[in-house]
Amino acid sequence: MPIELVPFEPRYLKAVIRFSENTWARPQTEAFYRWRYLECPSQIGLLALEDGECLAMVWAFVQSYQVGPRRLNGLETFDWFCLPELQGSGLGVRVMQAMMNRPEFIIAAGGTADTLKLLPRLKWRPHGELVKFTLPLEGAALSMDFKRRFGLPTSVGKAIFNVSMKPWFHARPKLAIEGSDVRVGSDVEPEILQLYASDTGDASVRVPNPRFISWLRSGFPNRIQFLPLYFRIRDALRGWSLTCIYTTSVGWEADIFELFAPQASEDVYTWMVAETVSAISAYRPDRVHAGASVPSLQQALHRNRFIRRRAVPIQAWWTGPTDLLRPIHLTNDTGDALLLPVIDKAIS
Repeated sequence: MPIELVPFEPRYLKAVIRFSENTWARPQTEAFYRWRYLECPSQIGLLALEDGECLAMVWAFVQSYQVGPRRLNGLETFDWFCLPELQGSGLGVRVMQAMMNRPEFIIAAGGTADTLKLLPRLKWRPHGELVKFTLPLEGAALSMDFKRRFGLPTSVGKAIFNVSMKPWFHARPKLAIEGSDVRVGSDVEPEILQLYASDTGDASVRVPNPRFISWLRSGFPNRIQFLPLYFRIRDALRGWSLTCIYTTSVGWEADIFELFAPQASEDVYTWMVAETVSAISAYRPDRVHAGASVPSLQQALHRNRFIRRRAVPIQAWWTGPTDLLRPIHLTNDTGDALLLPVIDKAIS
């Protein structure tokens, strides 16, 4: 039979499971497959099938973006892969081109070396970069880095961190913002959507989908926790953050998935980052991860003593005017970056 390019449907689940088990180190349970492929409220998958076997695939989360005064649908791609024996055959390109035929704009942040080479050849456009940051708080992972790089015993590395580094990384900037208040939420509340209800400024911003976040939380409810924070100034909602907290081999870690306030200054973002880290600190995470594509949030993370780790390119597929999308406000919430803490925790 000829190779077919088809959208994912539940009847193809067994073929997708076989592909996944041959490709990635992921949970191999019925509950995981049901959650990952059948229960997500906002994803699409395109498959290359031959004789009932999946040979290549690409997936995307369907998200809504506020682009200035307009609301547009966008796709965030992930899990773009072809069976190793078919790499170089052009089959992976074919499934991506099928995705590109859809009407939405498409965003990819980072990716493998092959991805970074292929997308420009497919006429994707560069659209800034997403800078990745880490804040070490307890020193366990950092002491393991010292051992790998310098041969220091982890006990020595931890002692060095506690004496000479920990006080500096734990210090937060003190900003006096009159009438400010921060509270912990129990969920992503409808009030949050008001922050995205009008022109959000110079950047395009993804609008939170409460159903999508509920799905993400439902994957492994006893293994990860989500901490939403709501920031107010003079009783008016100013912004919010959402952090995923999970355990690893070195203890608790945290990943700031969302942190946004419309048309926020660097000082407002610095205050929000400081309060978010303070709230997370109750869990005593070994380190906190974050990402930012806009300069004001990048500087706010720097002022909170986050270490810049690397920058990954953002690429976009869009058939309209180049400047319509504007700079894109991204954090550590793009594509499979949302899934990795959940999946990694499930197999640890």
